[in-house]
Amino acid sequence: MLRFTRGKGLFGAVDVSGAITSVSGAFSGALRGRKNVSAKRAASTIADGASMVATAAHIMTDTIVSATPTAARNVTTDTATAIVALAVGYAVGDTTEFTVINLNATNALTIVGGTGVTIVGSAVVALSTSATFYIRIASATAVVLYRKD
Repeated sequence: MLRFTRGKGLFGAVDVSGAITSVSGAFSGALRGRKNVSAKRAASTIADGASMVATAAHIMTDTIVSATPTAARNVTTDTATAIVALAVGYAVGDTTEFTVINLNATNALTIVGGTGVTIVGSAVVALSTSATFYIRIASATAVVLYRKD
């Protein structure tokens, strides 16, 4: 289905039924999914300890990470180079997101950027809450985490 409207409506909607196995050509503008669109997300746990690390795999593959700190802890991200290495076929400006869940009711987590990782917004994941970060690839050696909520 290709549908054109005027004003603030949808311009050039495409309805796809069945699986998409490949896409070629150029696309410009925002792509929005409706109804039952989802992304596969794995969950993992970062073990409590003095040196807690959110690895590139946690950030780019698992995307849902939980921790139960026994004291206020820092969680240091992997390096930007390691994160970008898992972003197969990336282009500068590409984004994805990951969520950190603090399962402890008395201790906060603070996300700390590894080499080449910059954090914009609050890096603190308060007790018994979660925080979602957009990961934006700035270059082959630089990544920016933007606090989403």
